[in-house]
Amino acid sequence: MSILVVGHYLHDTLFGNAGTHRTVGGTAAYASAILEALGESHEVVAKVGEDFLYADAVSRPAIVVPGPTTSFIDDYRGPERLERVEALTPAIEPDDLRGAWEVGLAGAVVGEVPLRTLQRLRRISRTVVADAQSILREISPRGEVVLRRPSEEVLGLIDVLKASRREAELLDVRALQGKLTVVVTDGKEGCTVLRGSARFHLPAYPAREKDPTGAGDCFLAGFAAALARGLPLESAARVGAWCGARAVEHIGLPRLTPQEARAAMQCARPP
Repeated sequence: MSILVVGHYLHDTLFGNAGTHRTVGGTAAYASAILEALGESHEVVAKVGEDFLYADAVSRPAIVVPGPTTSFIDDYRGPERLERVEALTPAIEPDDLRGAWEVGLAGAVVGEVPLRTLQRLRRISRTVVADAQSILREISPRGEVVLRRPSEEVLGLIDVLKASRREAELLDVRALQGKLTVVVTDGKEGCTVLRGSARFHLPAYPAREKDPTGAGDCFLAGFAAALARGLPLESAARVGAWCGARAVEHIGLPRLTPQEARAAMQCARPP
């Protein structure tokens, strides 16, 4: 099989200057939407509570467990996004992961892929790609999202780590790029890929932004799809950047047209 995406589906509430929007959220939901559009073989391991509202919105079913679905608040009304958690679904456990995969994508939002599960993902995947939020985020007693430095043990399980510019500030990127591939995304400024002594920057593709939520998740999905198809890092970054740009043009999950999906993979070729 090609790609296994591991991370919860969420209830997202988005506060913006134009109003409030409620939708399905989570890296797993956004990544799966992109992989589905690209025609990439994949499965999702996600848990939700019995109150999950969006079963019809996702293409891969979740594991339903007692209790509430993880509920996440994104507030874009200030100079920086504020994040808060109002409910948590239990973590994904190693026994929830089965099969063998070309790419394992760790897409936790609020710690639902603990070390023991990441270790299992490492064992069953040729390549492990992780979003930095999977290993940096912790939840305070008041539900606030805080960032903590990851352990060396966690970092040693990952082949490709995608981090936002803010997340990268908590990482020793120079040391990490000698051990794994680091992709630093910076919104409209594009992304930088670092591996060993190699470093290259790609500008962002133009986009008419409606909702920035999930842009990094969609970047990661496009990147992972390209890696699963054997494309080199720079080509994978181009595909990821295209998918991220298209994502912000949608409110909630992106629904790429067949033409946009074909264009995504065509981006693998340098201009």
